[in-house]
Amino acid sequence: MEPKIIKTEKQYRTTLAVVERLASDDPVPGTPDGDRLELFAKLVEDYEKVRFAFDRPDPVEAILFRMEEQGLRQKDIARMLGGKNRASEVLSRKRPLTLPMIRALYENLRIPPELLIQEPGAKYQSSEDEIKESDIPVDLLVKRGWAEGTRSASELLKRFLAPAASPVPLRHTLTFGANSRTNRAHVWLWLARVREVADSRSYLAGKFNRDEMSRDLLRYVARLSWMDTGPRLAKEFLEQRGIAVVIEPHLPSTHLDGAATISRNGVPVVALTLREDRLDNFWYTLIHELVHVWKHLDDNKHRAIVDENIETTSETRAIEREASEIAAEVLIPHSVWRRSDAFANPSTKAIHALAAELQISPAIVAGRIRFERRNYAMFSGLVGRRQVHVQFPEVRWS
Repeated sequence: MEPKIIKTEKQYRTTLAVVERLASDDPVPGTPDGDRLELFAKLVEDYEKVRFAFDRPDPVEAILFRMEEQGLRQKDIARMLGGKNRASEVLSRKRPLTLPMIRALYENLRIPPELLIQEPGAKYQSSEDEIKESDIPVDLLVKRGWAEGTRSASELLKRFLAPAASPVPLRHTLTFGANSRTNRAHVWLWLARVREVADSRSYLAGKFNRDEMSRDLLRYVARLSWMDTGPRLAKEFLEQRGIAVVIEPHLPSTHLDGAATISRNGVPVVALTLREDRLDNFWYTLIHELVHVWKHLDDNKHRAIVDENIETTSETRAIEREASEIAAEVLIPHSVWRRSDAFANPSTKAIHALAAELQISPAIVAGRIRFERRNYAMFSGLVGRRQVHVQFPEVRWS
């Protein structure tokens, strides 16, 4: 095969196969075969940079990257942002950048202005954010079993968000995928309920060991999808390792899929709404939130990370991209996916063949095809519709 610029997926797959064949011979650099391998690898790399390019970092991520690169601390850039308090508010996403700040950051840190004027990846939260009594859907919470009798809104607000034991410090909550129609009060109430349920599982305290978290552990969880009762087995497996898995349906005016948070007694929590009631959605969301538990939860910075519209939202924040990348790689390794018939010529047969090879649910493979092709009508019979709720009969499904 003669080397040429890759323009199509078919050319990419063919060239990738050439690279793999040449690499298996381990040619010496500088020899004709070595030069040929280098050339074909460069063609593949150039195509992947365009085809699989990630979104640019948002303003705060750009600042943090430059700070890390230059060994700077928050106090070192305070002057550029108008003082210590302003710097703290900008880096914690409570205050957007102003034009003078953008100019100062460009002149002193050489951060391109086009990065600094982007919309942030996660919505800024004002220090005045709060939940009012009028935000509490009392009747619904009683119906859900969150409260007994006819508690007043003030009683529920005190129970869920009392300052002395606030289960959801708003300044430590990142919400991805939300839009102007999202009822953020309902998001926070849902989080409060999740952490209340997790707190009731006192037997989990002290069992979690972050050092045990790894891609291999996540792959083991993913392989439980091969079993008919996989979702239930995954919940039990994770709780044996000190991770609370809380299933709690979302509240109205939200499109919550999942969250990762920390309970009051320090237990990491994976929360799922199962609003889609599909196996492919369950496994992707579960692994995605587990990555947040492993990589991103922090007592001082990120005590809660919330995901809305997890299948369709494109976020620019690095931690969300990382969770998405690792989850996709854990469920179906990139190298296997790109060589598979399920990727090149998707069919029911190809889906089942790849699922058997990886020992995962066919729903995960079908879901990957639907997501990458942005065609959610494809293989609708293979994504495991209505096969998740039934495994958690203790949950009050609306």
